[in-house]
Amino acid sequence: MLMVLHKGEERLQTSHPIVKLDASDAEQIAAIMKKADPEFWGEATADQITEGMSSVNWVGIELDGELASICRTRLTEEVGHIVTVATHEAHRNKGYVTSLVSHSVKSILKKTSIAIIYVLSNNQPAIRVYKKVGFKPYKTYYFIRGKRR
Repeated sequence: MLMVLHKGEERLQTSHPIVKLDASDAEQIAAIMKKADPEFWGEATADQITEGMSSVNWVGIELDGELASICRTRLTEEVGHIVTVATHEAHRNKGYVTSLVSHSVKSILKKTSIAIIYVLSNNQPAIRVYKKVGFKPYKTYYFIRGKRR
């Protein structure tokens, strides 16, 4: 499902400190992604994440020097896209994603008037968070996962 948020519709809720992530965080980012969705991100590597860091913005929430939750955004002239959101399973349901998505939306709306995010339509916990921040369902697509070669 594609969800959209237009400037002026945001309901930002940032209650946790956000840190900017860089190449030194790539191993932890890959580990969180793999654990959150092994089927989709199971082959993500720190090298791939580091290579792509120049074209995206990574932020996260750290607890005792370890990443608990991550968010990646990409900006174009027309839209800001929240590309990746994941939280370590031991740290879920604590408001970290709400804070990260709110922070990312705030950054996006400084540069463009539309933020988008894709989410699997059966991922109700994520959809609730995105709606809480102001995203609205826009379109539903069929998404087919296959084996990588």
